[in-house]
Amino acid sequence: MELTDWLLLAVLVLVLLGWALWVQASRVDRLHRTVLRSRATLETQLVRRATAATELAASGALDPAEAIVVTDVALRAIDAAPAGLVRDGLEGAPGADPLGEGAAVALDDAPDRGLVESELSRTLRTVLGGPEDRAALADDPRATEVLGHLQQSWYRLQVARRFHNAHVQRVREVRARWAVRTFHLAGRAPLPEPFDMDDALPDD
Repeated sequence: MELTDWLLLAVLVLVLLGWALWVQASRVDRLHRTVLRSRATLETQLVRRATAATELAASGALDPAEAIVVTDVALRAIDAAPAGLVRDGLEGAPGADPLGEGAAVALDDAPDRGLVESELSRTLRTVLGGPEDRAALADDPRATEVLGHLQQSWYRLQVARRFHNAHVQRVREVRARWAVRTFHLAGRAPLPEPFDMDDALPDD
C-alpha cells in the first residue's frame, strides 16, 4: 500500500472511532434524560400520595389524634418537595448554581426526602392497621374514595421508584465502561444516585 492509502485508512479509522464515540456519548445523554423523566414521575407520585394522605386525614373517618399525626407527616413531605429527591446535582447545570449561593445553603438544610417519605409510609401503615381495619375504613363512605386514591398513588409510587432506580443503575453501568471513562463521554454530568425510601404497602 502507498502512503496515501495508509493515510486514507487512518482517516477512515478515525472517522469510525469518532462516530462510535459520538453514538456512545449520545446514548449516555439519553440515559441521563431518562433518569430525569423517571425522577419527575416519581416526584409526582410522592406528592399525590401525600395529598391523598391529607385528604384521608381530613375526611373525618380517622381517629382525631391519628388524623393530626397523618396530616403533620404528610404536610412535611409536601413541604420537603422543593429540595428535590436526590442531591446528586443532575437537575442543575454542571458546575453552576442557578439558585444562588444562599439557596444552596438552604437546600443543604432541607430535610432528607427519603427519611420524610419513609416516615409517612410507616405512619400510614400504623394508622391503616391490618386487613380488617382497612376493610372497615373502606366501608366508611367518608373514606372510601380517598382511600382508593391513596392505595393507587402508593402502588404507582412503588412502580415509579423501581423504574427510576433501574434507570439509575443502567446509567451507572454504562458510565463505568472504559470507553466512557477514558474519553469522558458523560461530560460534566454528575453521576446519578438512586432514591431510597421505605415504600412498603400495608400487609394484606
